[in-house]
Amino acid sequence: MSQERKKVMIYLRPEAYANEKAASEKIKKHSDMARTALLAGLALGEVDSRLPGLLASLLTKESNPDLIRKMLASFLEVPAATEERPAPVAPGKEQVVVESASARNLANSLPD
Repeated sequence: MSQERKKVMIYLRPEAYANEKAASEKIKKHSDMARTALLAGLALGEVDSRLPGLLASLLTKESNPDLIRKMLASFLEVPAATEERPAPVAPGKEQVVVESASARNLANSLPD
């Protein structure tokens, strides 16, 4: 059984960007974190393509976990992609929100 592997190399510039400095310090402590972070970023991009870059810009030494949680929460409920405008919901009927699988997985991985 062979496994196909892809090598991914990136260069962080910790002296130039605060978020890359914070990432560099975390990677020094947890070497497997870089691989996991790359995969997490790809999964977040499935929810919304803007999300990985937005979250990366929030990463600094003084990162506020509550701000990051709020940003994630604002992206978690993803409406279904439709070409037509949705019909108005009749009063008294419950509205169903369709979530992507990535949004559900991300929501389930966050603490309550």
